[in-house]
Amino acid sequence: MKSIILGSLSLLLLSTTVAPIVKAENRAANTNVLSGTSPSATQIEPFNLVHLAYQGYLKDQGIPGYGALIMAYQVKQVSAEDIVRSAVKSNMLSPQVINDRAYNNAVNLQLENLRIR
Repeated sequence: MKSIILGSLSLLLLSTTVAPIVKAENRAANTNVLSGTSPSATQIEPFNLVHLAYQGYLKDQGIPGYGALIMAYQVKQVSAEDIVRSAVKSNMLSPQVINDRAYNNAVNLQLENLRIR
């Protein structure tokens, strides 16, 4: 019984120290998007782009957010290329990224990881 309580407290402590770090990274990515600046492709990593799409930042471009994004990806209504094109239209990425096969593959991998969760 003591080990369960100790383990639970350890997990609670660990989660309270990790959560602020993750939120700080998300705020940094969101700041560029919300401020209207046009970051280069190196400023938005594929993970962050997919996360922003998941949060609904590309809804104006026709990319659904949250569970609808996962579903649309599963039924092939939305692809990695669609998300990259939408990010370029939203001035989140530079136009050169559309032809960057490695970047598109990385976005696709992040979408696959999102689907698995």
